[in-house]
Amino acid sequence: MQLVISLRITSTTQPGQPITISTNGTVFAQSAPDSTVDTIARGSAYLVSSINQHRRINLGNFRTNDLSGHSGAESQSADLKQRLPPRLLTIPAEGEVKVTHDLSLSRIFQHEQVLKPQDVVGEEWRLGIQSGYVGTTWWCWGDLDGDLRDKKLSGWHEGMRSGNGVQKPSESELDSGEWVVGCDPVELVFENQKSDATFRFVERGT
Repeated sequence: MQLVISLRITSTTQPGQPITISTNGTVFAQSAPDSTVDTIARGSAYLVSSINQHRRINLGNFRTNDLSGHSGAESQSADLKQRLPPRLLTIPAEGEVKVTHDLSLSRIFQHEQVLKPQDVVGEEWRLGIQSGYVGTTWWCWGDLDGDLRDKKLSGWHEGMRSGNGVQKPSESELDSGEWVVGCDPVELVFENQKSDATFRFVERGT
């Protein structure tokens, strides 16, 4: 099974312009293939029984201290592009971009300590996204593979409070076009246009 999230621009003040967002601390952050980064295990999604909202499967709720995007070793670089793992995503001006999270049966029950796969055969479940993990703390106009390809992306953004340790590029750096700063995150509104996905566990071989 997979959780597939599609992002597209539905309304904009700059038609024809793509948007690049930071996915740090959100459900849009792609999980690493080697499982060193498991976005779902950070509490971004949930599984609840369709007939009993108190009956849930624990997908993991390991909160990290990097939701601001400016902590840990990755904060050594002022350029968001240089921080690892990659946490930037471009939403095209037309069409959509998809983020896929694999949810195998073993992954679904990886952190669940009460229920087993055999306990839920035939039962209908709802897979949903926690609203607190939908959004971004940084964004700008442009495409990573286009007009932003040769730019440095500063972690500073419009509307940022002073004293948070993030240095805004100098006026000369901005005038040279070398650096791009972020726009105010409150100006970018995310709307979940899909309801929870419903599925049923079936016994192997049926």
